Amino acid sequence: MQGFILRAGSIAIFLLLPLIVQADMALQSVSSVAVERLPAYEAQRLFAGRVIGSQRADIGFELAGQVAKVLVEDGQQVQAGEVLASLDTRALEIEQSELKAAHREVSARLAQIDKDLIRFRNLRESGYVSAGQLEELNSRRTETAAQRAQVDAKLKGVALRIKKSLMIAPFSGEISTQQLETGVLVSAGQPLMQLVVTGNTEAVFGISDRLGRNLVYGQTLRISGDFGEWPVSIISVAQNLDWRTQTRTVRVQLPAEAAAVDGNTAYLHLPEERKLAGFWLPLSALMEDVRGTWAVYQLVPVEDGSYQLRKRSVQAVYQYQGRVYVDGELQTGDRVVSGGLHRVSPGLHVSLAAE
Repeated sequence: MQGFILRAGSIAIFLLLPLIVQADMALQSVSSVAVERLPAYEAQRLFAGRVIGSQRADIGFELAGQVAKVLVEDGQQVQAGEVLASLDTRALEIEQSELKAAHREVSARLAQIDKDLIRFRNLRESGYVSAGQLEELNSRRTETAAQRAQVDAKLKGVALRIKKSLMIAPFSGEISTQQLETGVLVSAGQPLMQLVVTGNTEAVFGISDRLGRNLVYGQTLRISGDFGEWPVSIISVAQNLDWRTQTRTVRVQLPAEAAAVDGNTAYLHLPEERKLAGFWLPLSALMEDVRGTWAVYQLVPVEDGSYQLRKRSVQAVYQYQGRVYVDGELQTGDRVVSGGLHRVSPGLHVSLAAE
């Protein structure tokens, strides 16, 4: 009988030991947040787009010919009016020399005719030259002057073709595409280089019709990419849909200090209100539950001033920048553990950490 009493006493002490230890130990403190139930949440929709120069041009030669010189490379900065490449103009220069010689010859004949006219007018007053001879000389002068005017026009035409044999930068910018080599034959108007304005960039996005129809000129949004995150203003919203993608084209102006370059991928952050009751929590407040579900630890007050942890199932609806919008059984004012979930378990009594 005495042995039985000793064994029963040992078992009682063993069962009560955790309670005694917990009572003697200081309560573990946990960080927490109070939830506020909302009727809706704002989601950030991301739309991918592309950074482009505010001005770009595919440029080439106005004339067909053989490329003589290429003076720029991909990525090179150029100034407005700078020569980028040139065609072989040797044939034009020979034609120009021939026309200049013809011009000198015709000018000399015209000068001689003018001298003869002066002499013939004097002789006509003395009766040594007939009126028919004077009239014939005047006709010759008119014909020779017309010949010189024709040569002048041809000289201007050759000079223009020589000028058009130069590829000139229409504005200052960066050569983004260069498809030209010395010696190749090119046709008139063939795109050979692309010039893009730098330091004044835009971004273009395709936005769904439902969201795009509410955007207006001058509205401020945010975009992000490898160049960071920046506020931008809308400079145009297409009134018609792209029939291939069923989207509206939206153009935004990037600030000058944004280090975005032509071709960068950009993401437009477009807020969208979604009607669904729930509350925001830090992502660190969620823990994985059974079968791919999620749960949080609710802090339930007890009589001794401590809090007991109770696991509550929640449904994760939307996550953005370290926060998650969830729906569950919690109400406004309820507190949940906001971090350090690996150190606690359901039923544990804890205290609140100082905020």
